Amino acid sequence: MALQSQCDREISAIHCAAAPYGDLARGTRFAFPGGVLASVLLLQLAASAAQPPPGWYDDEPKDRASPEPRRSREEAVAHGFLLRAGAGVGSLQPSEHAELLAKDGYDLDTRAELTLAASAVVAGRVAIGAYAGVGTGGTAPSSDAPTLTQTVARTGGELSLVLQPSAGSLLLFGPQVGVLQGTLSVHGAGESQTVLEYGGMLGAYFRVNVGRPVWYLGATLAYTLAPAEPPGAVGRDYDYGAFHIELTAVLGG
Repeated sequence: MALQSQCDREISAIHCAAAPYGDLARGTRFAFPGGVLASVLLLQLAASAAQPPPGWYDDEPKDRASPEPRRSREEAVAHGFLLRAGAGVGSLQPSEHAELLAKDGYDLDTRAELTLAASAVVAGRVAIGAYAGVGTGGTAPSSDAPTLTQTVARTGGELSLVLQPSAGSLLLFGPQVGVLQGTLSVHGAGESQTVLEYGGMLGAYFRVNVGRPVWYLGATLAYTLAPAEPPGAVGRDYDYGAFHIELTAVLGG
């Protein structure tokens, strides 16, 4: 009888626990946190799906190092010296003698030029150096007329301010003072003149390599005056100066 009473009590407890579900089956409304249960189940499914199955990685590292910050391929370089080599054209300065020649059909406007320069950089911002260049140009009023030729050789010193707006760019600008030897000749007959040359230059260059030595490529603009006495008995005042435009390569060390 005691055993039968205990069984009756357990069956009654099971029926009481299952009563709400029985009401649910019969369509009876009751308070049950169904939304919470569904959310918990979805979170468990998502967590299990995010974990790869065993053996997914062949060699799974125990300790993964954090990635190093990406470094720039170019780093600014403090130069100790700069070497330049340029080739371009010089647009000749106007003068009274040039106007006289133009009336006879000898309209000499430009000359081809080559320029070399070397400088030492002091305190990273000032370049003190020297330059040297040659140039030549010619013109004739017609194919059967004699050719008028201008040749120049120039050398001097320069003082430039060195700027690096970014790791891959270089700017130079400053004054130039030197000596120019020029000749105006027809069929090689002409008198050479040596005069003072002065002016200024501006260069903008862009880095084309990574590492040292550093190479730049860009353009150099210069404006020079070189006034001279009349290059002949019946000549007028002349100027061997020019507005120089050159494609320039720069080596920085």
